[in-house]
Amino acid sequence: MAVERSFRNIPDGKLDQADQQSYLVSLGWSKAPGWDELLRSKRVLIISEAGAGKTYECCAQRQRLWDAGEPAFVLELATLAASDVRTMLDHDEEERLDAWLASQSDVATFFLDSIDELKLSLGSFEQALKRLSKAIAGQLGRARIVITTRPVPFDERLVRRLLSVPPQAESEANGETFAQIVMQGRANRQQVEGEFAPAAWRVVALMPLSDEQIADFANRHGVDDPHALLDDLRRRNAQEFARRPQDLLELCADWRDFKRIRTHREQVASNIRIKLKPRDDRAEPAALSVDKAIDGASRLALAMMTTRRLTIRHSAQADVGCQTAFKRDPRSASKRDPLFR
Repeated sequence: MAVERSFRNIPDGKLDQADQQSYLVSLGWSKAPGWDELLRSKRVLIISEAGAGKTYECCAQRQRLWDAGEPAFVLELATLAASDVRTMLDHDEEERLDAWLASQSDVATFFLDSIDELKLSLGSFEQALKRLSKAIAGQLGRARIVITTRPVPFDERLVRRLLSVPPQAESEANGETFAQIVMQGRANRQQVEGEFAPAAWRVVALMPLSDEQIADFANRHGVDDPHALLDDLRRRNAQEFARRPQDLLELCADWRDFKRIRTHREQVASNIRIKLKPRDDRAEPAALSVDKAIDGASRLALAMMTTRRLTIRHSAQADVGCQTAFKRDPRSASKRDPLFR
């Protein structure tokens, strides 16, 4: 069982701080909602920094829902922009999608991951949303949609227009609904229909790992004495370097080998060598030593720093493309669009 993550609503005007660990830590973890609470909403936007675990969490929740017999799907937006939904599904997923469309009552969950990767591929956010809307035409009211992204500019209004939440029809007054009201009681009915009902749209940040979660995570990843690791982090005032799962995963691997927290330079050097090793799940096109790979990676890093680019493309034409697909309306540049309020 994985570490249970929690979320925080992002207040108006704080969208640009959704990836700032210090801001999120200042909010604290007390009473922060988890996935069960989050999935009560019909539309959820998760905004967090790279390495926070957004993709892993979506895949894990999809599997949890799937194992419970619910229709749940993870769709990469970069792929969806160039393909249709059914092409992205395997046989079992397509069967469950068809069963959901025919049911007229169940709720299906679609995890759309992730806007920032779509932007890097120069894909169309609007096209991706249209493909999903077309695949579930007429069933948006029974769809729960979770979208992930880093804090990058994109047109939030497209989501409201193309993946809107239809108004909920009032329940017909009959014997069954009357019995439900009687059994649940007036308080429960008010909770469902009134102020305690979940918000249809939510914007949240995936919280960094707490100290307890760091120890739990380390224990799950082979650290014999996770509290010794946590104590060492505290002595060095370095918990912030272990609050992202991706960073902590690398730190655990380093700790298993050396039983201490090495300097940041040493850890980065080891991590680079590990990532540049040949893959073992398929044959590489050509043999390449680690030293030669490091030399090439160093040259690319220098080129990116001097040109101030975050993306390397293999042709000049790739730099020309959808420069407006993710731009916000100039009027909303200074404040967040009211999409998920």
